[in-house]
Amino acid sequence: MKTVVELDASNRIVLSRELRRAAGIPRRQRLVVSATPGRIVLEVENNASGRIIKRGKLKLWTGAVPDTSIEEAVEQSRHYTR
Repeated sequence: MKTVVELDASNRIVLSRELRRAAGIPRRQRLVVSATPGRIVLEVENNASGRIIKRGKLKLWTGAVPDTSIEEAVEQSRHYTR
């Protein structure tokens, strides 16, 4: 998805819901911002507060669970592409 956004009166950028959904960014997600001449890049911050451990045949995440509803998580997984 490609779109044009404008700065508001306070020089802020607001990402629309459609743009965030296309990028797979949930609400209140922290983003890492980097800048080079003529380009600003937004990336989802890594969740380094947990890790994957193996318990028997299962793999478990030990970190915090995001505040995403089940319906929203299922919808995101249906539209996930690599």
